[in-house]
Amino acid sequence: MFSVLTSLTRDSEQKLAALGVEFGDDHCIVSMTDGARSFLQDSRTAATTVSFAFGAEYHQYLKDDPDTLSKVSVPLLMSIAQPRFAVENRRKACAILRRKLPKILANFTAVKREKMAFPINIVEKAYCQNPKFFKIVAEIKTDSEGKRKKEMEVAAVEKEEMIQKGGGSKRRKKSSKRRH
Repeated sequence: MFSVLTSLTRDSEQKLAALGVEFGDDHCIVSMTDGARSFLQDSRTAATTVSFAFGAEYHQYLKDDPDTLSKVSVPLLMSIAQPRFAVENRRKACAILRRKLPKILANFTAVKREKMAFPINIVEKAYCQNPKFFKIVAEIKTDSEGKRKKEMEVAAVEKEEMIQKGGGSKRRKKSSKRRH
């Protein structure tokens, strides 16, 4: 989900830049042309592009505080999962978003979900692609897996360095066996 959102936001930024929107280094909108504003208001414009533009234009109102992410709405989680925030908070927003999707599926019919605003209306498409993760939420992968792997890699490197310095392992004296 993280890589897909990154790709979608990159595409949206390119589309808007082609329409004359200027972005800062942090992927936030610095200025927008009237043509770009009309493009975003057009009902045929992809909802992902509109969502990206919302987050890029109103970034100062979006907070990626890890303590409050679980209380944020689904559309705001989509905005926080975009590249203008810290990677670890983006990943946490994605994980929370994935865990909210089964609740949406359970609480609204397919017809209601279809009529709801983005990103809730895409839940049905996600469910159709892979319903397993809507039934077994524990199988949803989060960044904690990547964090564990990084910690193991760091520990392995540290262990290797200690071994090279000679302090990694204590050697035992071989005991001689006496034969009688």
